[in-house]
Order: sequence, then structure tokens, then C-alpha cells
Amino acid sequence: MKRLTRLVLLSLLATQVLAGQEPLPMRLPDNIRPLAYDVALTLDPAQPRHSGTVTIEVDVLHPSKTLRLNATGIAVRSALLELGGKTYRASARVLDDDLMDLRFSQPVPAGIGQLKLAFDGHIQDKDVYGLFRQHEAGDWYAFTQFESTGARMAFPSFDEPGWKVPWSLSLTVPDNLMAVANTPAIKESPAKPGWKRVDFQTSKPMPSYLVAFGVGPFDVLDGGKVGNTALRYITPRGRAADARFAAKVTPGIVAKLEAYFGMPYPYEKLDSLVLPLTEGFGAMENAGLITYQSGLLLAKPYEETTSFQRDYVAVASHELAHQWFGNYVTMAWWDDLWLNEAFASWMGDKITTEIMPQWQWDSSLQYSRAKAMRTDRLASARRVHQPILTNQDMGGAFDSITYDKGQTILAMFETWLGDAQFRAGVGRYMKRHAWSNAKGSDFIQAMAGDQPEVAAAFRSFISQPGIPKVSVSLDCSAAPTLRVSQQRFLPKGSMGTQDALWHIPLNIRTPAGQTRLLLKQDQDSVKLPDTRCPSWVQANAGGTGYYRVAYAPGLLHKLMTLGKPSDNEMLADLDDAQALTESGDLPLADALSLAAYAAKHPRREVVEAAATLLKSAAPLVSPDQQRAYAALWQQAFGERTRKLGWLVKSGESDADNLLRASLLTQLADYGQDALLRKEAGLLTRQWLAGKATLDVSVRGSILKTAALEGDRPLFDALQARVLQAVDRNEREDIYSALGNLREPALAEAARGLLLNKQHDIREARRMLRTQNDNPELRKGALRFVMQAYKPLTQRLSKDGPGNLPRDFNQFCGQDEARAVETFFGPLATRYNGGPNTLRQSLEAIRLCAVYRDTQQQSLAAYLATFSS
Repeated sequence: MKRLTRLVLLSLLATQVLAGQEPLPMRLPDNIRPLAYDVALTLDPAQPRHSGTVTIEVDVLHPSKTLRLNATGIAVRSALLELGGKTYRASARVLDDDLMDLRFSQPVPAGIGQLKLAFDGHIQDKDVYGLFRQHEAGDWYAFTQFESTGARMAFPSFDEPGWKVPWSLSLTVPDNLMAVANTPAIKESPAKPGWKRVDFQTSKPMPSYLVAFGVGPFDVLDGGKVGNTALRYITPRGRAADARFAAKVTPGIVAKLEAYFGMPYPYEKLDSLVLPLTEGFGAMENAGLITYQSGLLLAKPYEETTSFQRDYVAVASHELAHQWFGNYVTMAWWDDLWLNEAFASWMGDKITTEIMPQWQWDSSLQYSRAKAMRTDRLASARRVHQPILTNQDMGGAFDSITYDKGQTILAMFETWLGDAQFRAGVGRYMKRHAWSNAKGSDFIQAMAGDQPEVAAAFRSFISQPGIPKVSVSLDCSAAPTLRVSQQRFLPKGSMGTQDALWHIPLNIRTPAGQTRLLLKQDQDSVKLPDTRCPSWVQANAGGTGYYRVAYAPGLLHKLMTLGKPSDNEMLADLDDAQALTESGDLPLADALSLAAYAAKHPRREVVEAAATLLKSAAPLVSPDQQRAYAALWQQAFGERTRKLGWLVKSGESDADNLLRASLLTQLADYGQDALLRKEAGLLTRQWLAGKATLDVSVRGSILKTAALEGDRPLFDALQARVLQAVDRNEREDIYSALGNLREPALAEAARGLLLNKQHDIREARRMLRTQNDNPELRKGALRFVMQAYKPLTQRLSKDGPGNLPRDFNQFCGQDEARAVETFFGPLATRYNGGPNTLRQSLEAIRLCAVYRDTQQQSLAAYLATFSS
């Protein structure tokens, strides 16, 4: 039924295009606005369909014979408008996959009335979107994920974030199931035999994308109270005890957020609802009912690893920050999505640092900075404040530019303004727009206060794409002076233009102290506080600046050896060094020398960054250079990894265990470490035979390493184990290992599992992402996808195939780019976000090819010293 409807709609759209008609606008007309909703749904998670009624109090602003609203896959049985003492009946006409017109026989007058609709709909099975259901441990559950436009898949609505109104909800469900929603249940009453109706308290104003509910045989862990707010953890049957860590730390997170915002948690309750499996997201900030992927919130005692704890606290802090910033104050339209997500990411990291100071979480900003810049270096990168005009625009909005670049920009301006002034700006913004909607320009105005230069600087970073490259040099001919210039950072081979200009808040550190400069022009200079020529300069003090620093020859070496960079400065400098090899500003040999130096650093995060820098050279390494490249890895990390070993030791630090999980597999692979491979293979065989246990914190790394030299018996054993495993985290580890098998026949057999109905493709797809890291596996994976595209896409979610080009973005050659473009080019436009994913993947592949050509000579010279 759904497939037929979809084909009809696509045919209709194609007919419009052929006839010269423009596609329908994404935004709804302004002739009507909702004031309140009353939604009543009847659903059983074990059944694929649901039904319901929705009564919307509306304000008809202009007389009209047609009222337009959003509906996807919804069949309206009846529609009427009660207004001015009269009843106007309408017929419903589906326009496309998102829009429905209600057509009246006569114009309905302006005024406030009630729009009443009765409808039937479909509960999604493959998509983790809209109203969907999942089967877990023998039970069916129903959940919602409405951001960004999923509410229209559950009931007809005016599904735009600007319509922020109260909601009343009732759910009629089998009487042996539990129903939860944004607000507390206020009444349960019998319905038809075997069913009950659950009515929920009318909500505070919220947009449709924050409406949420769940139905199933849930278990509940009581989390006590923070002030007057009750906390609960709602899990699949039998898993309530596994939410113990969340119950322990969440009250402290809420208390820290209340202190920062200077106001209590804004909703009636705080439920955390577990989703067995998610796709494309890990959690969602629904008002009063936050949802989490099961692996983020649930863990048995032996699974409460440091990584698990870190992930939960960071994600929960992000989602809880949204309850104020995003929910209490909401964006007006999706082009300001960055404001919601960037602030929650920034705030979440701040709270995590306060809650768990022993984690040294302050360095997490460097991961966000690096991730954002990896995308933002592309000419095809979008700006932070990006107009959302079509569903294709929406498909590309939830990316590292929105989250990570936005977060880093906020951190940069917090450093520039100071914590107190930044926090005061947040307070002004929240107070002005309480329980309402706001734009990014409102936030910038509140932050800048009476400093227009701050507002201009902020706008320069969110209104244009790209990364500033700040070139610095010392001039000590008179008073010590730092000369600076800016242009857009672009890798060699980029088709981007360098005519951008930012207002860059520079924080500069020298032996005499700190200096600031707001760089507004192409070039400028600033006098340094030093009485004599400084021996070193740090042009991104603290590492929070969203810009690349290109030092004049010799300055970077002096900074590293004499300047004692802080850990965060070191992380920023290492990431800049790798990027500057791509732009041609730094020879690769110099960057690799810097990585070798940083590999001896005491801080785990710096060591991992050094490994990332070494790994960036892998696409350039020819077969006859493999031994020298392995020797480079061994020299950098061999001694450290041998001390760590595979087995977790009593009393060792969390940092050592985290480093073990990230570093040993890389050394076994790129460093061709035979001993690590042998030990991993032995441990894996013992585990599969039930003769040993693997610590959860390192299990995935051991299995992936064992796969490097895996044989057919290992493949068979892993496949059997993954089908038996009831734990999703264990299945994820096994699928990653299956994807890392290097023997060609076994790699192909692993890909074949993607078409096997015994394997949930939402879990098994990680094999493609694993194979993307290896050139030979990547070639086979692309060939497989080309040959099996139709049956593969039938198993994926609606827009899932649009993300497939990202699974091949590690290719490094013009021929490979042509192959990817030729195959995916005609297909990408079928999926929301597909064209943007393809563009960025192709650009990354082509830039890598140029990088290889321009830096290969430098790499060869450096590796020659390891040839012996």
C-alpha cells in the first residue's frame, strides 16, 4: 500500500516537472495558524496500522476554500471545521508526500474555530522515524521520533517548529501495555474489551517535532526527584535495573543546568525512554520524555565501562540542555537548527566537565573542532545558518556544521567575551523569548549586548562557509610585532574561492603573556607585550579558535619545543598541521615528525591525535613503502602498546584503558604488529569457544584485530555468534569484526549478510563503514553495492540509500571518484540529503587524489629513513 502510494506521488511530481510546474513549497501558507491540539490515537505495537482523531483549534486568518496542512501516509476519513456556529465539511486531497489540502465547497470565513479530522495511518517498521515499532526480546514496542518532520507521519498537523502551542494527548492501547508521553498520565479508563484509554495532562506550549510517546510492556526505574521534578527511566521489559548509572548521575546534571540557567527544570516531569535501536541519531530531546538508544542508557554491571559512562553523561547533558535551550525557547524555522544543537553540544560539554572533572572533558571541544573542519574544508560545505527551502536542504542539516562548527564558534566567543558576559547574554536571550520562538539573530543580539563588533564577528562565522586560515610571522625589526593575514583555508585541488573575510577573535600567547586582536581585514599587525623578540608564539591560545594557523617557517617547531603548548593547544596544533599538509602550507614530513614527537605525550587525547595524523598518510603509502610505514608506527607507539597489552589490568587508569581500545588495533593494522594480531586471534577463539571472557571495553578492538588474519572457521564462528547474541553492543562489535576480514572471499561473504533477513541491516551496515577504511575492502564493497543495489535498498530505511556514498568517501583517486559519481549520480536525488552527501563524498575523494600527488615525494623522503 505504502509503496504504491509512494510511486503515485513520485509520478505526480515527475508530471509536474515535465509540465514545467514548480514543486510545491515546503512551507505552509499563512492563511491559518494552529492554537492548540487534542490528539486521540488508537494503536497496538503488534499491529502495523493505527487510527485516530485530531481536533485543532485554529485561527483562520483569511477566508478560503482550501486549508493546507502536513500529512504523510495518512488517510483522512472525515474532515470538518466548526467556526462561527456553523459546520463546514471538507474533502482531503493528497498533494505530495508531505502536503494535504482540505477543500471546502464554499469559502470558510476568518475566525477561530475547531478543525476535526479522523484518519488512519501506518506504523513504520524499517524507519526509526515518525511513529514506528520495534521488536525486542519477544515484545513489540511503539515509539516516536518526530524531528524534523515526522509528526505528520502519525497524524495530520501543521508540522512546523514556529507553531508552538499546547497539546492534549490520549492513547488507546491494549490494557496489558504501558503508555508514556511528554506529560504525566492523569487518567486511565476502560475502552473496548482488552483495551484502555490513557489521558495525559495538557502540555506547555511546544512545536510538533517535540511531541513524543511510547507504548509497550515497559519496566520503570524510579529516579527520585530533583526539586519538584520526578525522574523515571522507562526500559524494555526486564531491563530497568540496567539504568542504574543513568539514575545515579542524571540528578546532578539537572541540578547543574538549573544553576547555570538560573531557573528550575521547565516541565512537569523528566522521563528517559529507551529505544532498542536508532538510526542516524542517538537520543532526542522531546520535552519531558527524552529518548535514548539502548546502548547509551542501559548497561549490566560488567558493561558499565568508562566509555559507556562518558557517552551517557555527555549525551544526557546535551539532551537535558535542550529542555531549556530548544524546548523552553525554540527556533522559529529550521535554518536556525544550528542554534539548538550547537548550544546543547557546547552546554553539554561544559556540564560534563563539571560533573566529571577527572575525565578532563575540556578536550572534547578539540574533537568537535577537528570534525567540523574536516567537512568545512570542502568547497561544497554549507554555512552554519543555512536557508532550509526544500526537503533536500533539510536532509543535509543535521551534520557536523550544525553541531560541531556551531559549538566551536560558541566556545570561541565565550573565550573572547569571558564566562560572565557570555552567560549574561544567554540569560537575556532566555528571558526575552520564554515559552516562545526565536531566531539566530536574536541570540547574537543578546550575546553582543552593546558591542556591535561582536555581533558582526559572530555573523561572519555563521553566514558563510569555510575556515579562516590565519598566517602569522614575527617582525622584531623594532618593537616585537606579530603580522597576521587571513584567507579561506582550502586544500590543494579545491574548486572553492578564497575571497571570504571574517572578523576573527585572535588570542595570542607569547612568553610575556596574552594578546588579543579582532582581525577584520585581510592583514593586520599587533604589538606583543614582550620586551625582546619572543622565542615562540602561540596564535591560538587555548585552542578554541575556529581558524587554522599557518606559522612562518620555523615558528611551529619553536612553539612545540620551547612554548610548552597546553593539551588543548597541542590538539589544535596537531589537527592544523595535518590540514596544512593538504593545503600545501606544510610538508608532510614535518607533520609526521610532529606526530612522532606528540606520540610520547603523557595525555591520552594527544597520543590519539598523533595516531590520527599518522593515519592520514595511509592513502599515500605505496605497497613498497608498507614496511617503512609500519616501522614509523612501531617507533611512535610500539613501546607504549606493549606495556598496555590486550588485557585490562587491575588498578590501571581509565585513560590507559581508553588508549588500549583505540591504539592497539591501529598498531596491529598499520604497524603490522604480528604479536598483537596473534594474541587477539587466540583471545577471540577462546571467547568464541566459551573458554574466556573479553572485557567489554576492549572486546571490539580484539575482535577487529583478530579479523585481520581471520579464516573461514573464524567467519563461521562470528556469524553464528552474532545470530545468537541478545546484546546489541556485542552484535555491533561482531559486525565490525566481520567487516574487517581481509581475505577477499570472506570479505564478500560478510557483505552478503547485508541481504540476509536473519541480520538486521541497521546493525549489519556498520560492516560497510568498516570496509571503507581499507582500500581493497572498499573496492569490493563498492562493487557489491553496485551489483546488489535494488535488494539492498529495499532493506534500508526510506532515505537510507542516500547515505551510501559516504561509505566510500575514503577512496583516493580520480578513477574511483568517477566510478562513485557514475553509479550514484542518477540515484542521489531520490533521497533527502542524497545530493549533498554525494557532492561531499566526491569532493573528499578528489581532494585526496591531489593530496597524494602533491605530498608523495615528501612522504617518500621521510619514510626512507625507516627503510632499513
